Amino acid sequence: MFDISKIENPEFLNKITTKEKEALAADIREFLIANIAKTGGHLASNLGIVELSIALYSVFDYKMTDIIYDVGHQSYVHKILTGRAKYFTSLRQKDGLSGYMSRRESPYDVFESGHSSTSISALAGLMLAYGKDSKRKVIAVIGDASITNGVSFEALNYLGTLKGYSPLIILNDNKMGISKSVGSLNLVFDKLRSKKLIIKTKKILNNILPKFLTNSFHRLKRAVKGYVQHDNIFEDLGFDYYGPVDGNNMKSIINALERVKDVEGPVLLHVLTEKGKGYTLAEHDDVGNFHGVEPFDVKTGKPVNKKLNNIHSFSEVVSESLIKIREKRDFYIITPAMKVGAKLEKFAKLYPDSLIDVGIAEEHATVMASGLVLGGKRVVLLMYSTFAQRAYDFFLNDICRSNIPVIIGIDRAGVVGRDGPTHQGIYDVAMFNSMPNVIIVEPRNYEEVIGLFMTAFEVDKPVVIRYPRKDIICDFNNLELTYTKFSWEIVRNGNKCIVLAYGPMVDYLDKIIYKNNLDVILCNCRLLKPLDLEMLNYLKSLNLPFLVIEDVVECASLYEKIKAQDVKNVKGINFKTDEIIPQGSINEVLEAYGFSEANIVKEINQLCDLINI
Repeated sequence: MFDISKIENPEFLNKITTKEKEALAADIREFLIANIAKTGGHLASNLGIVELSIALYSVFDYKMTDIIYDVGHQSYVHKILTGRAKYFTSLRQKDGLSGYMSRRESPYDVFESGHSSTSISALAGLMLAYGKDSKRKVIAVIGDASITNGVSFEALNYLGTLKGYSPLIILNDNKMGISKSVGSLNLVFDKLRSKKLIIKTKKILNNILPKFLTNSFHRLKRAVKGYVQHDNIFEDLGFDYYGPVDGNNMKSIINALERVKDVEGPVLLHVLTEKGKGYTLAEHDDVGNFHGVEPFDVKTGKPVNKKLNNIHSFSEVVSESLIKIREKRDFYIITPAMKVGAKLEKFAKLYPDSLIDVGIAEEHATVMASGLVLGGKRVVLLMYSTFAQRAYDFFLNDICRSNIPVIIGIDRAGVVGRDGPTHQGIYDVAMFNSMPNVIIVEPRNYEEVIGLFMTAFEVDKPVVIRYPRKDIICDFNNLELTYTKFSWEIVRNGNKCIVLAYGPMVDYLDKIIYKNNLDVILCNCRLLKPLDLEMLNYLKSLNLPFLVIEDVVECASLYEKIKAQDVKNVKGINFKTDEIIPQGSINEVLEAYGFSEANIVKEINQLCDLINI
């Protein structure tokens, strides 16, 4: 048994046998399951990529190879092999090991993203920077359905005809994104996976011909493959296609990598892996529950932190509200590969023809939503805040500029916690505030969730409804279809200061104000764009100082908009535009950036003191 925590670099792999590497793979799986059960993280995809990760460093010189793992959440084994196993108890914790590739952590993390489908483009840039004569190898490992995104194909389109370079793309095909892959490209991969004649023919060729001949005569091999296999999309794009190869068979994957190692020109190696391999519950999960997990019990697979009755995430409340609304009116939900994350499984079972999962394609989802509305349908477009940024131009030009009344649900808005800086949902308010026609609202509680969605269906404009990664109290049996006005309301009266907030922050502040007996006005500003000028003008007439509290970036925030309305004595608690918000629990991040009870009380008291001067 290997002592995983003592691995410093991949050099030891050159000194052990294939059987020992298989034993190492088993030990790494045990290590991953035990550690991720305590910290949470991306489990299933990393269990599937163990052999492939070991094989890469067995075949390629780690000192002369850059490996880019798409998204970065499949890089846990890479982190272990490059000396970071000893830090896994801090995975995704404050000041701890990142759940993605991180350049600050290690020189072996050459590129970091956190969002999908960027690895092949990054490979192109690094490879060109090194030059044609460089002996440095750049490899992109792309999986979890990231290959289906348009950015991946833009990069493949460029690389396929590039002369004098030999990029290696490894398609880690586990038939899954977060949940099952969708779309016609998945059907193409199904055909490639099932071509037994191709696999047998290639095995015969590889066994008969030595490596130097298969490399020298790869054009002949390609011709043979072309005879038995037609319509291979990767070869049509100019790549030598190898595979499919069993990526969980150590000997097979090492042999495959050896054969493509020195092939000249663009190469795509198609590797089949089993998502969740080695942990039975994850192996049989075709929904996506074990893609990313919170701390869990290894025996049962259940989360350690059990929710109390009637405690639900905002995502669940939104989904349940939309089910309730769908009982009364017809509409579509479009989501880009977020059926599980957005808790839409129940909606999909009840109304399968009304839910459209387009895969990892936020841009396509956005334009398609516009087209559906122009065709006379109502559409709710749901995506995470951090991923909505990818579709900025399409929101601007194809929905907002044309004033198309799409209802846009922005999930995981605000601080998201342990997913870290690439996933913080603090930019969407600034993004949508820069666009014409759009209305932006945020619900304070479950009543406002259903009320704002109900009202959005009656509005002939695009409406953004943002909601955080947070649990709230909600009894699904008593959900009522009520309307909530797009306006501000005073929650608490006072005499010395005016506090503006929106979303669940309102209830958080209400408790602080009550507990500390603060003599202030608290206003629920659930309408972020346009401003409720009638209420704002009333508040201005009171000649009191303002404090605006919001977990978004300061640029184009409510705070900046209030300042622009000639409001005197206004302060804001938010995130500065140039700050990179790190990983950590939501509470840890908020505490560190001025949202603690102590700091809020201090800021309010300082403003209240202005009245006494």
